[in-house]
Amino acid sequence: MMYTIYLVPHSHYDAVWAFSKEDYLYINVDQILKQIVDLMEKTDYRFLIEQTALLEEIERRNPYLFSEIGKLIKEGRIEIAGGEYLMADTMIPNGETLVRGILLGKRYAKEKFGVDIPVMWGADSFGYNAQLPQIYTRAGYKYFAFRRGANIDKPCDFWWQGLDGTRILAHWMPLGYRAGLDLSRLEDSFGKLKTFAATSHILMPSGSGSIPPQFGTSRAVNRWNRTHDDSKMVIAGPSDFFKGLENEAKNLRVRKGELYSGRHSQVFPNTCSSRMWVKQNLRKFENLILASERWSTISWLLGVPYPVDEFRDNWKKVLWGGFHDVAPGTGMDEGYKEARDNFDYLQIHLDQVLRDFRSTIAKNLQTRDDIIVLNPLSWEVKNWVEVELGFDRGKVKRIGGLKSGNEEIEVEILEFSRYRDDSYQTIKLGFVATVPAFGFRTYKILGRNPKGQTSPKIKITGNTIENQFFRVSVDPSTGLIDVFLDGKRLVRGNELMVEEETGDLYYHRQNLEQAFKTEGDQGVTFGRFRMKSFKITKTPLRRVIDIESEYYSLIWPYRLLDKLKPVLWRHKFISVFKTIIVYNDIPRIDFFTTVDNRHPQMRMRVRFTSDISSPEYQSETQFGVISRPVNQHYSKPRGRWVEKPCGLYPALNWIDYSDKKRGVTVINRGIPAHEIRDGDIYLTLLRSVHMLSADGVTGPAIPTPDAQEFKTYTFEYSLFPHEKGWKESNSFKPAYEFNYGLAGFQLPEIKSRQVFPCRFSFVEIRPENLILAAFKKAEATDEVILRFFETKGERTKGELDLFKEPNSVKVVNLLEQEEKEIKFKGRKIRVQVKPFEVVSLKIGF
Repeated sequence: MMYTIYLVPHSHYDAVWAFSKEDYLYINVDQILKQIVDLMEKTDYRFLIEQTALLEEIERRNPYLFSEIGKLIKEGRIEIAGGEYLMADTMIPNGETLVRGILLGKRYAKEKFGVDIPVMWGADSFGYNAQLPQIYTRAGYKYFAFRRGANIDKPCDFWWQGLDGTRILAHWMPLGYRAGLDLSRLEDSFGKLKTFAATSHILMPSGSGSIPPQFGTSRAVNRWNRTHDDSKMVIAGPSDFFKGLENEAKNLRVRKGELYSGRHSQVFPNTCSSRMWVKQNLRKFENLILASERWSTISWLLGVPYPVDEFRDNWKKVLWGGFHDVAPGTGMDEGYKEARDNFDYLQIHLDQVLRDFRSTIAKNLQTRDDIIVLNPLSWEVKNWVEVELGFDRGKVKRIGGLKSGNEEIEVEILEFSRYRDDSYQTIKLGFVATVPAFGFRTYKILGRNPKGQTSPKIKITGNTIENQFFRVSVDPSTGLIDVFLDGKRLVRGNELMVEEETGDLYYHRQNLEQAFKTEGDQGVTFGRFRMKSFKITKTPLRRVIDIESEYYSLIWPYRLLDKLKPVLWRHKFISVFKTIIVYNDIPRIDFFTTVDNRHPQMRMRVRFTSDISSPEYQSETQFGVISRPVNQHYSKPRGRWVEKPCGLYPALNWIDYSDKKRGVTVINRGIPAHEIRDGDIYLTLLRSVHMLSADGVTGPAIPTPDAQEFKTYTFEYSLFPHEKGWKESNSFKPAYEFNYGLAGFQLPEIKSRQVFPCRFSFVEIRPENLILAAFKKAEATDEVILRFFETKGERTKGELDLFKEPNSVKVVNLLEQEEKEIKFKGRKIRVQVKPFEVVSLKIGF
C-alpha cells in the first residue's frame, strides 16, 4: 500500500491557561505568526489557525500582519480549521452557546477572507457531546478531527453518528496533536499511525500548544520523500487529508454516542467541579442572554431598534466563559479576572435589557396594572416569582393579593419598608404566577384578600410536610429529609459529605475510602456536623425549612459517642445554611444550600439515597438526552486505560433516575458534576485544591490559592419526584422552569397604546417535547431566527403559534443559510420533526 502522509503544522492557541491572555497573544502573534509569515515567503510551508478570536485581536493590534495573514488564508496556505470564535468546552456549555461560537467564528472568516471552513478541529476540548455530529454538519462542517474522548482506537477513521442519526466523517488523533512535532522521529510516528489508519491516508499533526514553527520542516519532508518508496509526505492542511480520506470512506465503521471516554486519552471529568463559580455563572448568563435576546427580538418586532452590536459583544463575553480552559476551571488564578469582569458586566447589561422590554410592553398594554411577569419558555409555566416594588408616600398601605383578569391570587410579603404614615415605601412580593408560553402576564395589586381561592393547601404535622404531590419529612437532629411518593419512600438525603481531596484542578484524588464526615455522621472518628438551628416557617404559599449547621474537624469525646455527649467542638472550617422549599402547588422541592468554606483540600458533595434500582439513568446533554450506566465507580475495565472510569459525568440542567414505576429528577443550576452509585445520587458542590497540576504532568505545577474555594457559595438544586419514567413525566419541564425561572418587574406608569391584554403569548410550540432554543434577529436580514429541538427522542408533529402572521417561513441551517421554504397557514406553522432534531426557521414578518 502506498501511503500519503499529511504533515499539518499548527499551534494550539490557549486564550488563557497557564499564562495570561497577554502572554499568549505575545507568544502567538510575535513569536509564532510573524515567523510563519516570514517562513512562507521562503518555503512551501503551510499552517493551521484554529480560533477567530486570535485573528480578531491581530486585526485590532497589527493591521499589517493581519493583511499578510489574510492573503495567505485566501491563497489556501493558511487554513482556518475549527474556526469557532474560541475553542469551546463541549460538555459544560449549553447547545446554543456552542452554536453561537461557531456562527460568530464562521461569519468572521467568511466576511474577512471569503473562506468556508469544512474541518472542525478538536485539538484540546475535554470530550465531545452526542449531538455534535448534527451541530457540526448543520453548521457547514464536513469533517471532524479530534484528540480526546475516543472509546475505540482502531481504526482511527470512522463515521460519527449523532442522536438524530446525522453522520460526520471523523478522525481521532492516536498520537495526539504532536505526532509530527519532533522531526527526528517521523519514522517512529508513521510506524505507529499506520497501525491505526483505516485507509492509505495518514494525518500527522505537527505542533503543540503555542509552539513556534520549525524551519526544518520542508527539508525533513523532502528527505522523507527521497528515502521512502512506500509513502509520500506532503505539508498540508487538514482538509487535504480529509479529501483523500473521503475517497475511501464508504465502508468505514459507524460509531454512536458521546466521545467521553478516558480509555485512550484524558477527558478529565473532575474538572466539572473545579472553580464552581465559573460553572454557576456560565449557566446563569447563558440563560439570561438567551431570555434577553428573545425579549429584545419581540421589542424589535414592535418597532424598537435591535441592539445588534451589544448582543454580539455580550455573546463574546459568554463564549469566553465557555472556552475550553475557562469553563472547566483548569487555568491559573490570574486568568479568571476577565471571566469575573465579564460576568459582572453581563449582570448589569442584561438586567437592563429586561427592564427596557418591560417599558416597551407597558406602552402597549390595555390595562393599567402594577406588575409584569415574563416567561421565556415555549410552554405555559406555573412557577414561583419574586418582584421588588417601590411606591410614593401614601399610595399603598395594604397588599392582600394580586388580580390578573378574572383571577385573584395570594401573595407573600418577603421584605418591606414603610414611610412614617405607615404606607409602603418598598416591598418584595413572592407569589405563584401562571404565565402563557413565551409571553407575559400582568397583575394589579389588591388592597384586600383575594376571592375564590381553591388551590390545595399544604398539610403540616410535626416535622412532616405534605402537598398534593408528595410528603416530605425532616429529621431535626440532622436536617436530612425523606421524600415519599404515594406513601412509599423515594429518596432520603440532602446530605452534605466532606471528603478528602488531594488532587488538583484536573483530578480528584483521595486516600481515604470513606468521607471525613457526612451530615448523617458517617466517616472518620474525630469530626462532626453540629446543628445550630432548625425551623419550619408556614407561609400562605409554601413551607420553608431553614437549617443552620457547622462542621468541626475535632470533637471531644470522640469515642463511645453512643454513650457520651460531645462537650468540646474545635476547628470549625465550614458553616452551612440550608433552605428547603415545599410549595402548595408546584411539584418540586427546591434547595438553596449556602456554604461558607475555609476547609482546604476538601471535596463537598450532596447525596440523595434512593429506593430506586435501575442499571442506567438519563442525563440531559446539549439539545438532547442520553443514557448512562450507574456504578461506574466500581468499573474494572480490561486492558490499559489512560484514564480509568471514575463514575462522574457532567450534565446540563438535569438527570433522572427512574424504574418503570417511579423516579426522581435531580435538577441543578450550574452544578454539572454528578454520579449515581448503589442507588445514591451525588452532586459535587466544590473541590478545594491548591495546584493547577499536582504532578506537573497534566500541566505545570502552578499553585492556585483561589482554587482552594475559601468562599461563600450558594448552591441551587431541586428534586422533581414523579410517577413512571422521565418521558411520561416530562422531567425536562420542571428542570427548565427551575433554571430559567419567571422574571417579575414593577410596571411604570406611562401612557399606553392599548394593544396587549393582561396575558399574552408571543410564541407557543406544541407538543412540549419541542423546546425553544433561540428567538433572535437574523444576522444578515430583517427576519427572525426561531430554533427549537426535540428532546424525547420521538418523531413529532410540531405546531408553532405565532403572535402575528408571517410573510415567509424558511428552514435554514445553523449558519442561517436558507435550505427550503415551508408552508404556513395564518399564524400557525406545522413541521415534522425527527427524534432529537434541531430545527432552525427563518421567519419574515
